[in-house]
Amino acid sequence: MLKPQDIVVLLKVHNLKTDWTYGNLAQSLGLSASEVHSALKRCETSGLYLNEGRKVQKQALAEFLVYGLKYVFPTEPGAIVRGLPTAHSAEPLKSLLMLNPDDVYVWAFPYGEIRGQAIEPLYRCVPKAAFNDPKLYELLCLIDALRVGRVREQKIAAQELIKRLKS
Repeated sequence: MLKPQDIVVLLKVHNLKTDWTYGNLAQSLGLSASEVHSALKRCETSGLYLNEGRKVQKQALAEFLVYGLKYVFPTEPGAIVRGLPTAHSAEPLKSLLMLNPDDVYVWAFPYGEIRGQAIEPLYRCVPKAAFNDPKLYELLCLIDALRVGRVREQKIAAQELIKRLKS
C-alpha cells in the first residue's frame, strides 16, 4: 500500500536526470535513506517504478495522480497561516487562471511570506523539499490543485502535470 511520501520520492526521482544514490535522494528530501528505499519498493510493487534501470513508469504515475490521488490522500483547506503558496496560488497555475487574490492556499512553512488557507502537504518534508527544488515545487503544486481544486483547476492541473511527466 502506497504512503504519501512515496509520491514525493517518485516525483523527485522523475526530476533527476543524472545518477543518484539513496543517500543523496534522502538528503534532498529531508528523509532517511531507508525511507527512500522503502518508498521506491512500494512504488515498484504498485507498478509506478521499475528498480531495474531506475525508471519511473510515467504513464502509470500520471494515471494514478490524475484519477486516484485525491481519493487516496484527500485534504481540505484549513486555518489561515503563513507559508508557501500551493495549488492554484503558485506557478504554473497562478498565471493560467484568473482567481480571487484572497483565495490563497499555502503549506505552513516558517520561511513562507504569504498568508492563506493551510493545505496539508502530502508529507511533512514537502515544504522544505519544494523550497529547495523549483521543479519539484511545480509538480507538488499541481498535485495539490488536483487534491483541492475546483473542476476547471483540476483539468488544467492534470494537463500541466501530464505535460511535465512526459519530459
